Amino acid sequence: MPKKSNSPTVKSSTTNSSTPSPSKPNSSYPHLGKEALKMIDAPDAERQNAILMGSWMSLGPSVKALEFMEFLLRHPPSTRPPNLLLIGDSHSGKSTVLEHFLSLHGPVVSPEAETSVVDVVVITCPPEPKIKALYMSILDALLVPYKPNAEEGAMYSQIKLMFRKVSVKVLLIDEINNTLQGPPLRQRQFRNALKNLAHDTKVRMVTAGTYDALNALTIDEQLGSRFETMYMPRWKSDKEVGTLLATMEKRIPLKKPSDLKSVAMLRLVQDRAEDSLGDICSLVRNAAVKAIDTGDEQITEALINDLVWTPPSKRRRSVQPGVQPAI
Repeated sequence: MPKKSNSPTVKSSTTNSSTPSPSKPNSSYPHLGKEALKMIDAPDAERQNAILMGSWMSLGPSVKALEFMEFLLRHPPSTRPPNLLLIGDSHSGKSTVLEHFLSLHGPVVSPEAETSVVDVVVITCPPEPKIKALYMSILDALLVPYKPNAEEGAMYSQIKLMFRKVSVKVLLIDEINNTLQGPPLRQRQFRNALKNLAHDTKVRMVTAGTYDALNALTIDEQLGSRFETMYMPRWKSDKEVGTLLATMEKRIPLKKPSDLKSVAMLRLVQDRAEDSLGDICSLVRNAAVKAIDTGDEQITEALINDLVWTPPSKRRRSVQPGVQPAI
């Protein structure tokens, strides 16, 4: 909120040429929203950093997932707690949803209380389905000291104690598809460890991963039946992508309008990002950073075409050692 001036207001029929008349803050930049306007006169490096950091956008699938996660948080402890499996391609926004939910429900620290309240804990699934690695990840997230050479049973007891002590309600597990990176026996043991954790602590789980995650959990009928499944779709709708690009343009502090939602720009962005939400956002942000570097202060078709950018499908393409990939 701007500070009120202490100097008296003087009415005059003439304009003082040495004092510019006040104008609306966005009169020079009508294409920008309030937050971007606050940054528009900041140094280039500061604007670029803000652009690359991005900000949360309330998009349809993300909002729906968050609403269900809020339901899980409010759900009372039960013998068979509900859970959520969030599925999508790489870079589809799954991890962003988990991070945003965590930011909404950070630890509550009270000077009067003996311990903090930690409603939500987030971990990344270990690269392989190893139970001890799972327990270590949870204890690390809780900032609880432990002995790395301790037995699994001791770590599990420590986790159950801490979950009760700090009132953990929801456990977020990203990259749950990693549970497939091991022999069948170890996968089954890992799934059983998740079931036991949910049963013993009454914690609700939100897991996120690629489409392989469906096999990771639903292969166990008992475990799979406890998870509702939501999908993070690809962004093929012109209307939805247009809304997304218009929102991004409002938030990116560039001094000239880019008209990102125009048909030509929309088609170009969709084509280069291949309908991936994360890639659409990354492409536009990278282009905005370059627009500041060049001094153009706007994203153009030429700038996007000249950008160093590899489409998602080519990043995943396998290349034999020693063989030059086709361009």
